[in-house]
Amino acid sequence: MAQIGVVICSCGGQISEKIDLNKLEEVAKGLKDVVKIIRTDFLCTEDIEKLRSLADCDRILFAACSERSSLTFNEDRIAAILEEIGINRAMYEVANIREQCAWIHDGDVTGKAIDMLKMTHVKLLMNKPAEEVEVRKKALVVGGGVAGMQAAIDLAREGVEAVLVEKKPYIGGHTCQIPLLFQCESWPSMCTSECIIPVLAREVMNSGARVFTNSEVVDIWKENGNFVARIRKAPQYVDPSRCISCGKCSEVCPVDVENSFDCGMSKRKAIDKEFKLAIPDIYNIVEECTKCGECVEACPTNAINLDAEEEIIEEVFGTVIISTGFKSFDLRRLEELNYTHPRVISSMEMERIIARKMNIDGEKPEHVVFVLCSGSRAEEGEEGVPYCSKTCCAITVKQANRVMVLSPETEITVIYNNDVRAYERAFEKFYRNAQNAVDFVNGRVEEIDEENGMLKIIIETPDGDEEEIEADLVVLAEAVLPEGVELLEKLKVRTDRFGFPIEFQPRILRPTESHVDRVYVAGSVSGPKIVQEAVEQGATAALRAKQSVGIKKLPKFVSKVDQDLCSACRICEAACPHGAIDVKDFAYVDPAFCQGCGLCMAACPSNAIQLVNFEDEQIIRQAEVGFEHADGPKILALLCYWCSYAAADLMGRNGIKIPPNVRTIRIRCSSSINSNLIAELLKRVDGILIAGCPPKNCHHLWGNYMMAKRVGLMNPVMAALGAPNAVRWEYIGVTNWAELGKVLNEMDKYLREVRT
Repeated sequence: MAQIGVVICSCGGQISEKIDLNKLEEVAKGLKDVVKIIRTDFLCTEDIEKLRSLADCDRILFAACSERSSLTFNEDRIAAILEEIGINRAMYEVANIREQCAWIHDGDVTGKAIDMLKMTHVKLLMNKPAEEVEVRKKALVVGGGVAGMQAAIDLAREGVEAVLVEKKPYIGGHTCQIPLLFQCESWPSMCTSECIIPVLAREVMNSGARVFTNSEVVDIWKENGNFVARIRKAPQYVDPSRCISCGKCSEVCPVDVENSFDCGMSKRKAIDKEFKLAIPDIYNIVEECTKCGECVEACPTNAINLDAEEEIIEEVFGTVIISTGFKSFDLRRLEELNYTHPRVISSMEMERIIARKMNIDGEKPEHVVFVLCSGSRAEEGEEGVPYCSKTCCAITVKQANRVMVLSPETEITVIYNNDVRAYERAFEKFYRNAQNAVDFVNGRVEEIDEENGMLKIIIETPDGDEEEIEADLVVLAEAVLPEGVELLEKLKVRTDRFGFPIEFQPRILRPTESHVDRVYVAGSVSGPKIVQEAVEQGATAALRAKQSVGIKKLPKFVSKVDQDLCSACRICEAACPHGAIDVKDFAYVDPAFCQGCGLCMAACPSNAIQLVNFEDEQIIRQAEVGFEHADGPKILALLCYWCSYAAADLMGRNGIKIPPNVRTIRIRCSSSINSNLIAELLKRVDGILIAGCPPKNCHHLWGNYMMAKRVGLMNPVMAALGAPNAVRWEYIGVTNWAELGKVLNEMDKYLREVRT
C-alpha cells in the first residue's frame, strides 16, 4: 500500500483567489492511500522542515505551481528535497494548479483544480522508484590534440582515471605542425607551438593519465551502463623506459622515408622522431623499416626490439571524450585549382614552409597568392562543402603576415570570395595590419595553370570581368572536415550530413555533450576552431565527464522491453536518438543510457516497450478521471516535456485565456504517444492536441517530425471513422504561448459546433 503525502500551496493568494483550497483538501483526504496533507502559502520559500514531516510517506503529490516553469520550485529542486528527506526522487507528481488553472481562466475554477488533483493522483499511484547504477570512474579520451590533452590533464587532476589514445607516435596533433599560433581571440599576438606544445604535453605525461600513442580504438560498445573499448597498440619496437632519445639509431639507419609531419616535404629515417620536441620523447619506427638491425647494434641502452608485436587491450570506461580533430578537404577534387601542381599547396603545407623560414628549394618566392574558401562555402552543384570553415581567413592573414616578416620582398595577394571573415577582435586587427601590404582581390578562381614557368590564376570578378594574376606559389585555404567519424558511428552518436557530431539540445546550455549519455566532443571534431577554443572545449568536456561518473541516478523515465512480446524488428533501435538500444535476440534498453524520450515505445509495433512512470495506462487513467467538472467538449492537450508545456505555462503569465474544459498532460517527447494510445484516448475525450518542439529544435532530434507524420497518417483514418479533426498536431515553442492559446480556443469552438 502506498503512503501518499499531499502538499497544497496557495502561492500567496495567487492560487487561492480562484480555487477553494478547503474543497481541494477535502477531496484529497478521500483519495486512495493519502495519509497526510500539508497546507502552505509559500511552498517555494518554506523551510524544508515543513516537508520533512512527510518523511514517513513514500510519495508526494504537490498541488502548486509548475514544476517546469517555476523559477524557484522546479523539478530539480523538488527531486533534491525529496532525496534529502528520504523519498525516492521519482515518487512525486505535480498538479499544476497555478500556471495551467488559476492563471488561464476567469472566475472560480475549483472544479478543474479537483480534476487536475485526481489526474495527478492516479498517475502517482502507478509510479515506480528511480534506480541507480555504478558508472566506472574512468574516462577514455580519443585523440591527443590540444583538446584531448587538456581533457586528460583535467580529468586526472580531478581523480578520474584517464586514458588518452592517439594514432600518431606523439601527442599534440596538428598544432605541432603550425609554428605560430594565435594567442587568443582578443589579443593580436602569437605564440610558438615549440613553447606551447611541450608545456601541455609534459603536463599530460606528469598528470597521471595513461597515454597510448601509436594506438587506436578499433571497437567500442556499451555494456551494463559503461563503455567497453578495444584498443590496438602498434608494436612497441622502442622501449620508452629505455630510450634516451640520443639519436644514434637514426644516424645509422639506411632507409629514408617521407616525413608525414612535414606534409611529405622532407625526409626522415625509418627510425627517428617526427620533430625534435615530440613527446613522448622517444624514437619510433615506421612501416617502411626493413629491419636490417643496424639500429639495434647502435642503441646504447638496448631499447630496440624489432620482433615486438601489436597488443590488443580491452578496458571498461564510464565516459568517453571524442577529440579526434580535423582532416583537410581533398583539394584534388577541385580540378580548376590544380592542386596536383607542385607549387600549388594547402595552407597546412604553407605552415611547414613558414617553419623553414619561407625557404623553398633554397629560394624564396617572388609572388605568393592565397586562395580563400578552397572547398568551403560551395554553392549547389559545386565540389566542396557549403559551410564556412571559420578559421581559414584568419589563418591566411596570419600566414601573409609571416611572409611579410620572413620575406619582405615577396609580393602577396589574397583572393577572397565576396568577404573576408576575420571574426573577433584579434583577427580583425591582423586583417587590418595586412591590408597595408597585401593586395586583397575579390573574385572566384576559374582556373590555375602553368604558363612560361609561372602559375597563371584566372579569376572572375563580382562584375563578371576576367582577371589574370601570375604567381610562383599558390596557397589554397582548404576546407576542414571532422576526423574520427567511424568512431562516432560505433558509439551511435548522431552527426550532421558532414559528419560533425550533433550536440545535445539546447546546445546553448550543454556544450560538448552529444546525444549519447556520457559521450562528449571537444576540439575540431565538433567544428573548425582555433587552439584556444579547442583547449576550452577540452576543459569543459573534462568537467562534464567528471560529473557523470560514479553512482549515476537513473532518470525518472526509463524504457523497458517485454522480451516475450519483442520481435527483434529493430525499429526501436532506429528510432532511438540516444544510442541506448541494442538488438540481438531481442531489444535491450540500457537504462544508464536511456534519456526517457519514449520514441522507442511509440514506434514499437508489438507494444513491447513501456516507459517507466509514463506508461500508456497512466495516461489513459488520467483521461478517465480528468473531466468530471468539464463543461463542454473534453479537450486533452498532450504537451511535450520541454517546449510546448512551457508555452502553456506562459499563457496565463501573458494574459492568455483558454476554455476551462481543456486538460493538459506533460508528456515526454511529443513522439512518445503512439497511435493505439491516441485511439484509446479518443474513446474518453472529444479532441486531442499534441504539441512538440519547433522544427530543428527537438530535444530528441526527430521526435517532433515523427509525431507530425504520425498524426498526418492518422487523420484520414479518423475521418473515415467519423471523427474528422479530432486529433491535431502543432509545432509549439516556448515563446509560442499565444499560438497555443489560439489553437486551443479554435479546437473548443470547432468541437462545440460539431457536438451541436
